[in-house]
Amino acid sequence: MLLFRTVTAPDPCRGLARLALVVGLLLAVAAPSRAADLTPAALAAFAAQFDHSSQALTEHIERPPVGSEAERMGVRAGATLLRPATGDGIIEAPGGLIHNWRGAIFIPKVTLDQVVEVSRRYPDYPDIFGPITGAKVLVDDGTALVVQFRMKQSAGGMSATLDLRSRIRYVRHDARHVYSVSVTEDVHEIKDAGKPTERPIEPGKDHGYLWRAGSFSRFIAGDGGVYMEMETIALSRPFPPMLGWFIEPIARRLGQRSVERSMVEFRQAVLMRYAAE
Repeated sequence: MLLFRTVTAPDPCRGLARLALVVGLLLAVAAPSRAADLTPAALAAFAAQFDHSSQALTEHIERPPVGSEAERMGVRAGATLLRPATGDGIIEAPGGLIHNWRGAIFIPKVTLDQVVEVSRRYPDYPDIFGPITGAKVLVDDGTALVVQFRMKQSAGGMSATLDLRSRIRYVRHDARHVYSVSVTEDVHEIKDAGKPTERPIEPGKDHGYLWRAGSFSRFIAGDGGVYMEMETIALSRPFPPMLGWFIEPIARRLGQRSVERSMVEFRQAVLMRYAAE
């Protein structure tokens, strides 16, 4: 299924964990008293999907941006392109769900270096992306970074706070192509966030809002601006028994909106910083 959404505000990127965090909260609303256990089988399924997407990215780094010429025209006109990256976007795995989406946007009148510069300004992320309340660069060797994020999201009258440590790598393939790969190394759900009693919950013994997350971004210079394509992969708890038929369409809709919103926020940040120059 292919979705074109035209946005009136400047648009896009950084789905990271927002997608599965929103969906995971929805699942927790349906089964609020049940914690969820992270299993080796669920981790293996996520790792396999991540490796498959990573290989596809690096093998096809020079492919034309977005897809067909009609799709590129729509994106250049200001549309946001959204589609499931695998299946219908939510894949049932042993002991969990894998959320896998792709999006694309076009940022006019900016250079490749300018877009990558905004993408790498992680301390600014709390001012760009709604769910991110904190971001600290722990390591930056010029190519690879380790970044600590704090995220808070609400859905269905519930809220959750997570701490994530992500390893992020940027690769300049040539003068027109840059790509980045981000994968979480550690995810902690935080109990009583912001209170004196704040503490992390043991990973894999939590509500299962989000267990793992990764993203791939491809930046392509051309047509007077920069195309950006993003793929997000996230692992969360499975659908509660007997309720999947009801929750799945809502979860899919929330997932699409979360990816779109992250992309809109990113493009707006780039345009605010550089388009007026």
